[in-house]
Amino acid sequence: MKKSKNKLANTLLFPKGIELLHNPLLNKGTAFTAEERKELQLEGLLPPFVMSQEEQKIKVLSSVRVQTTDLDKYIYLTSLQDRNEALFYRLVIDEIEEFMPIIYT
Repeated sequence: MKKSKNKLANTLLFPKGIELLHNPLLNKGTAFTAEERKELQLEGLLPPFVMSQEEQKIKVLSSVRVQTTDLDKYIYLTSLQDRNEALFYRLVIDEIEEFMPIIYT
């Protein structure tokens, strides 16, 4: 009984699978390692490659910069925040001079 209670509590405290991917506070996108993907039931739910947060940041940064207006950049950034807060804040902190006027206007 105790083992099943712990498993239930662990599941409630830390979601797995699609529920994890829908939680922007916990979602790391493609930064989940192969081991994490298996343990957290993410296999098949993410692209079959691992990309570090730094690699993700570089990719997202180039995507934001091709947006033609500040409104488009704002929409892109808020969409990122809704999916992956850690990556959003890493990007904003590292590029604060570029993005603060867009986020706080």
